[in-house]
Amino acid sequence: MNEKEIHDMVFREKAYVDGTMGWVIYANGTEIYQIICDYNVGWVPFGRWVASCERGYYITFWNQIIS
Repeated sequence: MNEKEIHDMVFREKAYVDGTMGWVIYANGTEIYQIICDYNVGWVPFGRWVASCERGYYITFWNQIIS
């Protein structure tokens, strides 16, 4: 369970759903779809906890995402 791989797996599956990615509109009217709040990965018993400022997910040791 590599932290980078876990981060990327959750990012691919959940970032567009939970608000981690979003449209940012600048004062000049430019709109850019970008990361608003990135995920942090931490250890918990029998898995990993991956959370952004929007939501958190428990990742089992067999790489299943539980929300």
